[in-house]
Amino acid sequence: MKKLFLITALFFISGLVLAQDAIEYTLSFENAVHHEAFISMMIPQIPAGPLKVRMSRSSPGRYATHEFGKNIYDVHAYDADGTEIDIHQTEGDVYEIPKHKDQVKITYILFGNLVDGTYDGIDHRHAHLNMPATFLWAPSMQERPIKVKFILAPTWKVATQLKPDNGFYYAPNLQYFMDSPIELSDYRTSAWEVANPDGLKQSVGIVFHGANSDAAYTNFESKVKKIVNEEQAVYGELPKYDYGQYRFQIDVLPTNNGDGMEHRNSTCITNQGESLDKAEASVLSTVAHEYFHSWNVERMRPKTIEPFNFEHANMSDGLWFAEGFTQYYGNLALERSNIKSMDEFITTQGYYLNAVLNSPGANKYSPIFMSQRAVFVDAGVAIDETNNSNIFSSYYLYGDITALALDLTLRYQFNLTLDDYMRAVWKAHGKTEIPYQIKDLQKILGEVTQSPDFAKFFFSKYIYGTEKADYSSLLAHAGFVFTRAKADEAWIGNHRFTTSDGKVMINSPAIQGTPIYIAGLDAGDAITQMDDTKITNVNDLNNFLKSKKPGDEVKVYFESFGQDKTTTIKLANDPTISVVSYENAGKEVTPEIAKFRAAWLNSKVKN
Repeated sequence: MKKLFLITALFFISGLVLAQDAIEYTLSFENAVHHEAFISMMIPQIPAGPLKVRMSRSSPGRYATHEFGKNIYDVHAYDADGTEIDIHQTEGDVYEIPKHKDQVKITYILFGNLVDGTYDGIDHRHAHLNMPATFLWAPSMQERPIKVKFILAPTWKVATQLKPDNGFYYAPNLQYFMDSPIELSDYRTSAWEVANPDGLKQSVGIVFHGANSDAAYTNFESKVKKIVNEEQAVYGELPKYDYGQYRFQIDVLPTNNGDGMEHRNSTCITNQGESLDKAEASVLSTVAHEYFHSWNVERMRPKTIEPFNFEHANMSDGLWFAEGFTQYYGNLALERSNIKSMDEFITTQGYYLNAVLNSPGANKYSPIFMSQRAVFVDAGVAIDETNNSNIFSSYYLYGDITALALDLTLRYQFNLTLDDYMRAVWKAHGKTEIPYQIKDLQKILGEVTQSPDFAKFFFSKYIYGTEKADYSSLLAHAGFVFTRAKADEAWIGNHRFTTSDGKVMINSPAIQGTPIYIAGLDAGDAITQMDDTKITNVNDLNNFLKSKKPGDEVKVYFESFGQDKTTTIKLANDPTISVVSYENAGKEVTPEIAKFRAAWLNSKVKN
């Protein structure tokens, strides 16, 4: 994930120098069946004074904190001669050795039983390792090189972006090491060569662990190639990968959590499924999103998360661009490569528009605010109730519809594209690996359009502000109808309702602006009757609403904190948004519309 200063020079430092000060780890898996790994850490040339080592509390690609220290135990320390020395746990994830010689060995047991992009999964089938969840490290030695060795089960192989080095795998420093996930298993792999316009040829490949058939794998590989080509076409080139290769590390098992996590020269993709054959659509969607991160986030990085801090949450104001624009291009790449149809693409955009435009949070707060909330919502854990339904809207989706608005505006108003803009950001901040600030993104938009006034308008309205673009007009240029699909239907709010003891429970906080919120009902209240109709289950509620129309006032009987109450609810118009093609709406697609649509959605790969 991180910018690696002088990385080329570091890779050619003599083996003698590396051997002198490199921190070495060894991992073995004798108790893998019970999800344990045994890890030793050898630290040479330790300066005088207490030595502190710790586990991480955050992980590259994640923005909330994670208490990785909870999953290590039996921590011991030894001098070079094997004599055990004192090591004290001073915090939940911090250990200190008060007295030591110039070399120390630390050993511990790691437990891991969750396969996703953040945690570790260890069993008889494989070891799926995310580095911050796995390794103790010394805060005072982050610039030291690191070498790691694995004692493998008989059929296991090593898949990682770390450099092989005489039985070890090498990283120039902690930042690179922590950004290098590892899969140890009897995986299937394949690779192919991709060339840049300047002639640079690099290897892109797949590491796949899970059930698969030859036909399914071959078909899957062909689609991954299409995605790679479409996303390369956006920028005009692949990044220069540190060792000339990029790998999709994909794991599909019934016990997995679904996830995708970008890394500098690889991506970790996990999916719950019986086989690749059945999980292909979900995995390809993740492939398209995560590979776009190879440019956007891995090299075009917000200054707010550079360098990454492993000791606390990393808050950023730019995730609407880093994650949201990536979300947009992931879906667009699937459409441009004919993996998804035009209707599937625009239906997905309709879902995102619906989620954001009907969100109280997005109507009150900017994409920047939503980005900063990631420290609480990005796989963050809370046992207390939050008010996210009223104050938060996903920066993935908020950023996606912002990218959609900018792309269509650039095409209609400037005869430019969002691809042009992304290439300009890439040249200024990706190839150079100079982290950007929001003001830099605005400046580049002004340069691309040759209109700083437009850039100022767009950012003040839609990035710093909370206004929303006129999506109905923008989508019409490409022959799509933006409509309130259920405007004539009565609505009380998009809340979670469940049936309990012959009553309908409200199971989510009341959403601001909805009839239920205005009437004073909230989570935990139970609706028992509406007008003269008994409400004993969710079907009763839905059928009652179908008999009414927007604007009707109904008497509601409900229970709240053990008391019977009544109130009046005024039903509203259902605000659900839908986006459909002119063809499906029975409207004419003119030659101008067809041309505009083709320029936007057709493949950009030059044969």
